[in-house]
Formats: sequence, C-alpha cells, structure tokens
Amino acid sequence: MPAESIVAELMEIIQEEIAASRGEELSAKENRAIEVGRMAARMALSEMLAADRAEPVLIECECGEVVRSKQTESRTVVTLAGTHIVKRRKYYCGVCGRSSAPRDVALGIGRGNYSAGVVALAAEASAGFPYETCEDFLSRRFGLDICYKQIQRIAGRTGQAVAGGEWRLAEEAVRGEGRIESSEKPSRLTISADGLMIHTDGHWQEMKVGSFLSEYGRSTIATMERAEPFGKLLYSEALRRGVEQAGEVVFVADGAAWIWNLAAHHFPGAIEIVDWYHAKQHLWEVANSWYGEGSSKARSWVKRNEARLAEDGVCRVIASIKQWRPADEDSQRVKRENEHYFTTNAHRMRYRTFSRLGYTIGSGSVESACKQYGHGRFKLPGMRWKLDGVEPVAHLRSAVLNRRTSSILEAAKMAA
Repeated sequence: MPAESIVAELMEIIQEEIAASRGEELSAKENRAIEVGRMAARMALSEMLAADRAEPVLIECECGEVVRSKQTESRTVVTLAGTHIVKRRKYYCGVCGRSSAPRDVALGIGRGNYSAGVVALAAEASAGFPYETCEDFLSRRFGLDICYKQIQRIAGRTGQAVAGGEWRLAEEAVRGEGRIESSEKPSRLTISADGLMIHTDGHWQEMKVGSFLSEYGRSTIATMERAEPFGKLLYSEALRRGVEQAGEVVFVADGAAWIWNLAAHHFPGAIEIVDWYHAKQHLWEVANSWYGEGSSKARSWVKRNEARLAEDGVCRVIASIKQWRPADEDSQRVKRENEHYFTTNAHRMRYRTFSRLGYTIGSGSVESACKQYGHGRFKLPGMRWKLDGVEPVAHLRSAVLNRRTSSILEAAKMAA
C-alpha cells in the first residue's frame, strides 16, 4: 500500500475515533489514541517489510558452491508493532549441507517467533516482576500475547547472554587483556559488598551483592557465584565506575573474611572500614552472653564500649572482652570469636577518624542493594527458584537498576 494510502486510511480512522470519543473521560480517549498508534505502527511495519527488494534465486554458499532457492517461504514474527508474516527465500546447499535464510539474518530474526524488541521488553519486565505479572502487563500495555512460561524462557536466554557478556568483560579485565573505559572521575568511590540468602533448589543459598557509590551515582551487581568470580565482577564494575581515576577508594563491609580478602586483592590501596552497625551487633553478642540477654548490665556494657568504639578506642573494647572469664563452652566460643573479630579489624574501626574525614562508616548502600534484589525480586511471597534460573535474572536486574538496558537489547538479538 502506498504511503499516501496509509496516511489517508489513518486520517479516516482518527476522525472516526475523535467522533466516537466525544463525552468520554480522558482514560477512554487515551486508550483510543494508543490503539490508533498501534494500528499505524502495524501498517507502517508491514509496508517496511514489503519494501525490501526481492531476493535472488541463486546465491553463493559459504563453501563457494552456487545454490538455488526453489521457493519463497513464510514465517510469523511477533513484533512490538503487531504480528507479521515475513516472506523470504531459503537455500540449501547439496555439497556442504548448509541451509540458510539470508533475509532472516539481514532482519535480525532469530530461531524463535519473537522480534528482538519483544524479547528485550519481556526480559526487562521479568527483571522487576514475577513472570505471571509480566504476562498480564505485556498483554494490557502492549497487546502482546505471551504466556508466563514463555516469558520465563525468554528471560533465561536473554539473561544468560547478558551474564555471558559481563563475565567475559570481568575475566578480560582481571587478566589485563581488555580495557574498560570510564568517563567518571570520582573524588571518592565507595565500594561495599554483602550477601543475602535466596531459596533455591529446596534450600537457602547466598547471593553476593556489590554496591558502588560516588558523586556520579550508584550502581549494583549480584551473582550466585562463589567469592572468587564475584571479586572479578566487582573489579570490572569498579573500572566502569572510574576506580582508576578516583581520588580515593573506600571499601565498607562487615567483618566477613572472604570480603576483605577480595578487597585486599582487587583494591589494595582502598581505605577499609568495618560497617559500624555490624560492629555494634558484635558488642551486643558479647554483652548478652556475658551478662544475660537484654539485662541492664548488658545494656550498660554496650553503651560504655560503643562510646569507646566511636572514639577510636577499639583497643579498650578488646581489653574489656579479655577481662571476661566465661564458664560454659558456648560463652567461651563467643569470647574467642569476638576477641578475634575486634583484633583483626581494629585498623578498620577508627570511626572518629573516618567520620572526621567524611567517610561513610555504614554499609547502608549495599544493604539497600540487597533489598533491591531480595525483596525487590527474588524473595517475594511464595517464591521458589531453581539455581540456574536465578543468575540470568540477577544480571537482568542489574542492567535495569544500573540503567544499562541497551545490554538487554543486544543480548535479545542473540536470544531471539
């Protein structure tokens, strides 16, 4: 249909809708306008697909043989502009056995029946909503009829492609084989890491989360992988956030040894700070075991040693713990573990000094990030996950939270 005919038909439809909308409320008028827009998109895309020049009957195969197409075949593709029939020639080489459809490649159509745009939209939606909710959302807002099981498969394939790109980038960055350029030059980059438990394959497993904060904004990462791969992901994201140009690098976390090992390995010059609130929890652990759960003596001991801790007096806290002479084995364990905790992390607990220098002494940023992944997607009521289903969605969610949805579209082109 010529463009002039499409415009004429649309103008007639618009006039009809305008007449029919008289007296309606805004939402009804809005729905009419959206439907007209969808109709225009369907018509325009249909003509765009028809406008491509005809394919030749003969082409050269990759093996060098000239092959003939005997007929034109059709396939149905669901797009953001409606469902369309795409006609294209298929070629089969009797010498090497290759079968090809060059127009599919030129249009970027994959093996499935959905365009890359539809795949990207479904994957992005699944980063924030349960699959059943996505099905309803895509149907109501975009007129797409995709069942939640198919959305789950789309999210899995696309998320795997996003994850694959992130892991390749991280491996290359750690080996020094690839360079991640950053336009950011932060005066101070604060990095935090923590973990949260996700119910997968019938039991709870740890998801590792990283948070990055500077005057340029915040970004987050998450993975179900072990500490060593997580460290690589942490490092590559830090490069994105300008760690090499940063005036200062600060690493804030709890006292977990695996986190500080990663910090020392990937960020050896960083200022290390144990999260203030985790340190206070350890004070309470000692006090409750020593004087009794919630007793007045326990509260008094915590108040006194919290003040010491706040004034760079961790050595006095350690001295106080050493005075404790517990009788039972459990209390002896509490004393031993906490004496080790405060001694090992003493240089990370100079809270008065850190505060005066303007450093963040709390890991609220990564705690918030854990909620973005946990309560925001993976720990909604009644959710149970397969381990191989968590990782792809975690990377999709990172892309959305970090406003890097272009990576989802690129992955969708591979996953479609």
